[in-house]
Amino acid sequence: MAQVKDQAQVRVRHRVRRNPRKDAVHLFQCLLHPFAAFYGVKEEGKGSPVGSAFILIVFFFSAVMERQNTGYPFNYNDLSDLNVWLIGAKTFGLFALWVVGNWAVATWMDGEGKAAQIVVVSAYAIVPYVASAIVTTLLSNVLLREEGVFLDYLTVVGCLWSGTLMLIGLQTIHDYGFVRNLQSMALTAMAMGIIVFLGMLFYTLFQQTYLFVYTIYNEALFRW
Repeated sequence: MAQVKDQAQVRVRHRVRRNPRKDAVHLFQCLLHPFAAFYGVKEEGKGSPVGSAFILIVFFFSAVMERQNTGYPFNYNDLSDLNVWLIGAKTFGLFALWVVGNWAVATWMDGEGKAAQIVVVSAYAIVPYVASAIVTTLLSNVLLREEGVFLDYLTVVGCLWSGTLMLIGLQTIHDYGFVRNLQSMALTAMAMGIIVFLGMLFYTLFQQTYLFVYTIYNEALFRW
């Protein structure tokens, strides 16, 4: 009976993930009823990896749009100095660091969430922030400078909404209490910093090793 039940759960997960309409409905449920919806991600296999990837792509383009298309009274960027690689690092890179860091911390703190679930929850959680970035970019082209406070309000609402969803989502899939979940998120931020530091350290060591070997190679060629 247990094997039959497991097979039935696999079939349910398979069916849910390949129904775009149900995925879209579930996304809106995550925004409005996060406890029940994120519980579905954990126990019923709801949530779409493809939808999560699409959200990340929109996140990237919204960051590009915000930098390049924010209205003149509110845009202090040099529009000719666009660096898509830097924006990619601030969007895709930070998201990947968050997922890896949270997965590592959850493994250490006996969290129940899987890496795929962390991806889905984190992607769904940033939707309000991404939406607020798009809306504020559009409104910045029709509002006056004196009305810019409304853009700040929208940004704050988007950030708080996304932060709340992230908190609830991770707490649900990892089966943490509130305090333990806060500790996990704080350690995740620390883990992200450690990963970046180690990455820069290894890159510097690799660069120095390459220059050392290259210098020896040139010396050998010169002597021979």
